[in-house]
Amino acid sequence: MQTPMLGSWTVTVRAVRPFLIHGDLYYELHVVRAEGPPDQVAILRVPQHAAPQAPQEGQTLEVTFLMGQVTGTKVVS
Repeated sequence: MQTPMLGSWTVTVRAVRPFLIHGDLYYELHVVRAEGPPDQVAILRVPQHAAPQAPQEGQTLEVTFLMGQVTGTKVVS
């Protein structure tokens, strides 16, 4: 699934896998879009600075993109 160049998605987090690149923390998120089919999983790589708190499995997030990269996340209640 292609990420948008600009915009946002509302997603449900299915899995979180933290990893390091040159000492910087990232989160690999396996997500399902609220607007999409429930069996279509997308993988997003989120830098720690774009997540105010560590993402958790089962959370609903609003994820913002710029140039196809995640620039922010916000928990949706």
